[in-house]
Amino acid sequence: VRSSVTFHAASLERAGLSGRGGAGFPTARKFAAITGPKPVVIGNGAEGEPLSRKDAVLLTRAPHLVLDGLDAAADAVKADKVYLYLHAKAMPAAAKALDERRAAGLDRHAVSLIEAPDTFVAGEESAAIRHVEGGPALPRDRTVIAAVSGVRGRPTLVNNVETLAHIGLLARYGPDWFRSVGDEADPGSMLVTLSGALADTGVTEVATGASLTGLIAQSGGTDLRAILVGGYHGTWIPAGALEGLTLSRTSLKS
Repeated sequence: VRSSVTFHAASLERAGLSGRGGAGFPTARKFAAITGPKPVVIGNGAEGEPLSRKDAVLLTRAPHLVLDGLDAAADAVKADKVYLYLHAKAMPAAAKALDERRAAGLDRHAVSLIEAPDTFVAGEESAAIRHVEGGPALPRDRTVIAAVSGVRGRPTLVNNVETLAHIGLLARYGPDWFRSVGDEADPGSMLVTLSGALADTGVTEVATGASLTGLIAQSGGTDLRAILVGGYHGTWIPAGALEGLTLSRTSLKS
């Protein structure tokens, strides 16, 4: 559990942190868009992507780090309400961590836990907002972004729990520390779930810009014909095209 640290959203711009929920949207821009009264912050750990386990592992292994980031985000936008929206498997660890923080007088934002249904679309931003409001976890048609009108019409900041963990570390160590590893254009580290025809499957942390072939070799992959990057909305890459590719948006764009 962190000590009291003043976190400034401007450090997100200097750090170059992008969202770790899949879309990779610049985190600083999300924060900057929250300008209205009584904002709401949601930590999104629904993880509806089949075979993805990285958010559940993070919340089980380091729930306080996620809650540190949630606190820092809430401080930065002066949040009125704060929610942690989680898959059922991650609820016990998060609830235990919240109890520990409350006992220590550190739950400054009275974080509410909301269980996400085990469905593919439950983690989509508007679906998360809808379920926090008490409705079904289904996406809704939107004409206004959540930063302007989200939970019950209030400006709403939704960040993936891994993004929040990075924010928790940024609050402690600063943007220069964050940029000391990873791809220059998209720095830091990332959690990836490895599955399929590998000797070692599961969740691992790598620097952004890590070699795909190196990661596969390290995990015991041999005689692969193709890999799927990014889950069901991702892309199949044939083995012959893997050489030289890295885990970065710039490299994978082609």
